[in-house]
Amino acid sequence: MIRFDHVHKEYPDGTIAVDDFTLEVPSHEVVVLLGSSGCGKTTLMRMVNRMVDPSSGSVSIDGDDVAHSDPVKLRRSIGYVMQSGGLLPHRTVVDNIATVPLLLGATRRSAHARASELLDLVGLEQSVAKRYPSQLSGGQRQRIGVARALASDPNILLMDEPFGAVDPVVRAELQRELLHLQNELAKTILFVTHDVDEAFLLGQQVLVLRTGAEVAQHGSPANILLDPADDFVANFIGGPRRHLRTEMRDGRHIVVDAAGHVTGVLQDDRGAAG
Repeated sequence: MIRFDHVHKEYPDGTIAVDDFTLEVPSHEVVVLLGSSGCGKTTLMRMVNRMVDPSSGSVSIDGDDVAHSDPVKLRRSIGYVMQSGGLLPHRTVVDNIATVPLLLGATRRSAHARASELLDLVGLEQSVAKRYPSQLSGGQRQRIGVARALASDPNILLMDEPFGAVDPVVRAELQRELLHLQNELAKTILFVTHDVDEAFLLGQQVLVLRTGAEVAQHGSPANILLDPADDFVANFIGGPRRHLRTEMRDGRHIVVDAAGHVTGVLQDDRGAAG
């Protein structure tokens, strides 16, 4: 469990990135911080592994204040996936994945064996093990980033817009893969995104944030969709675009938004288009 208790972050120039934020992230759940660039969501995430320290308030993991933890040891105990993948360009895939286990004292043989297992887990062929990051596609690099984050079997994963730099098709594949992994591994995941659809797909809980990490609404995706807290939330999650209805056109049931734009085709229970 991760707990933020009245955390505040003010930078030397007077910028307030986070103002009095409190949250409990339950163990084994995916909680998504959703908001525009600059709202403080990444700052909050980086407080968990002490890449950023709060100006006041506290962040704790299972009741232990992270301020009392050695930053290096703390970061090695938490998986971290970023948008760019963050892979070391001069190391092969297998060595990138094995980085943290080796730092924690694992033998090279056991660390590489773990890396091989994780390639299978994230859906990559063993043949990529000896390649370098520059020889991989964007989607492959992100899968390697996830594998590296899982290498030491951490209880917590921090995911900072990890799929934002890939094309929509690959992004959808990576999202499905994460859901599959979470179903198998049940990690505690704090996920940052500005993409509403991604937040609602992945999050068991979603926090819609205003500037300064002010919580505009906190709830399940269904609750937020069905009952936005105010106009800010309603507009942020799509407003009329999410007010859908069905129509018959050319003998088929289609789904349209409030403006009449087609958003999909209604299917019957067998998966056939109506």
